[in-house]
Amino acid sequence: MSPIGRVFIVLNLALAAGFLVTSGTYLQRQANWKERFENKEKEAAEKEKLWNADRLKLENDRNGFENAKTAAEVAKGSLETANQRLEDQNKLLQQQLASMEGDIKSVNTALASANDQAKAAFAQSQDAYKMAIADQKTKDDAVRAKDGAEAENRTLKTTIASLEETVKGKDTTLADLQKELNEKDLLVSIATANGFIPALAAPPLKGTVTDVRGDRLCTIVITDNPGNVDIGEFVRKNKFKIAIWDASGYKGDAVVTEYHPAENAMTCNLIVVAKGPIKKGDSAGTSNL
Repeated sequence: MSPIGRVFIVLNLALAAGFLVTSGTYLQRQANWKERFENKEKEAAEKEKLWNADRLKLENDRNGFENAKTAAEVAKGSLETANQRLEDQNKLLQQQLASMEGDIKSVNTALASANDQAKAAFAQSQDAYKMAIADQKTKDDAVRAKDGAEAENRTLKTTIASLEETVKGKDTTLADLQKELNEKDLLVSIATANGFIPALAAPPLKGTVTDVRGDRLCTIVITDNPGNVDIGEFVRKNKFKIAIWDASGYKGDAVVTEYHPAENAMTCNLIVVAKGPIKKGDSAGTSNL
């Protein structure tokens, strides 16, 4: 092959290569542009869809506002009509009220006049009544005073008679009591002469030693008073003797000298200690228990 042919072949190959490169570049650009164009179309379609949706919503809102406006205008007209009707009624009621106030004033004036006339008539009737009953009242007062004096006199006589009977009865009772006391004094004198010791005459009581002071004093709280005896009164008349013991047996005697109602306790003087010292918790009781 000649050199010129070779040159043409090389040139053809170079041109072919350049054409291929250029064609590939343009094809690539064309593919990129097509893809971008399709994306733009999709984006435009989405925007159009959204715009149509917004447009439809706005149209619906506008229709709703127009309907609400129409309803509000209708309601406004109804309210204005009702308000006008109420204003007319208010004017009519005010006129009626003014008329009624005038009528009430007239009635009050008439009532005041009638009240004055009634007061005057009542005063005249009262004066006439007082004059009519004055003499009768004087007579009735005298009769009531007489009846009261007679009734009081009868009551006093009855009271005096009752008091006299009471005095007689008390004199009889006093005489009986004095007789009974004399008999008891005689019996006590005879018993004393025969060896009776008054300290032995004690009410039936039982208690517990709660306090011991030295070897002379103790306190006994009453736990049993079967006869419900007035211990204070008994102690004032007769300071009686009470025995003291524990589980081992009799320990001694004490004489009751004072009674304390608040504590239901007795203060005692120890007079006999036969067995061991007297202690708290020891039992105590009269021989009659």
